[in-house]
Amino acid sequence: MRYDYNCLLVLLHCLNHRLELAVHDSIKYIGALNHFKSFIDSLYVLYNASSKNQNELRNVCNELDILFLKLGRVLNVCWVASSWRAINAVWKTFPALCNHFCNAVNDSTKDSKTRNKYLGLKKRLASPEFVSDLGLMCDCLQELSMLSNQLQERTTTLIQGQKHIKRTIRIIESFKVTPGEHMSEVSKLKEVMVFKNIQLSTNTKLITINPKQFKVQEEKISLWKIL
Repeated sequence: MRYDYNCLLVLLHCLNHRLELAVHDSIKYIGALNHFKSFIDSLYVLYNASSKNQNELRNVCNELDILFLKLGRVLNVCWVASSWRAINAVWKTFPALCNHFCNAVNDSTKDSKTRNKYLGLKKRLASPEFVSDLGLMCDCLQELSMLSNQLQERTTTLIQGQKHIKRTIRIIESFKVTPGEHMSEVSKLKEVMVFKNIQLSTNTKLITINPKQFKVQEEKISLWKIL
């Protein structure tokens, strides 16, 4: 009589996979984060579905002496490090994106529907509300990306992984009192309303991310899911 040893096996997600589950669970509790994600995804579709749009953006980057970076999706099935690269691309190419939208709005060869679409994109992008969300997401995803890469290392032990996780939680928690690198730059917007030499205009229609809600929820779920 054979004994089925498979019944004794316990399947566990790797720590990095658990991190992804924690991040995706946090999205469910924050409606504004879904709006932010949808907008970034719309930028991805705009430039990746059209080589013409991508070439136009590349030309604007060259004119402004900005490194051209391809836009990606955020908070999808890829590791969180991929989301950080996508958000960082928007942060670095922000002036080029705004200029490309302005050029499209004033392009008489485009129909009115297309010009209005670009106008809507510009109003959302060039607003202090969006830039504030962008800065917050940059700081948080940068830390989570570092954690993700550390957990992917083959030499990382469970004890080391736990230390990395607790360190990341402490850093994200500290953002409540001390803004991160990107949020520190964004905090000056209320006075000058200019970001990367782009004039910003308030967009009252935008639902912004509540920083305290985002951070508390992220910490709570991360502790429950990962540790």
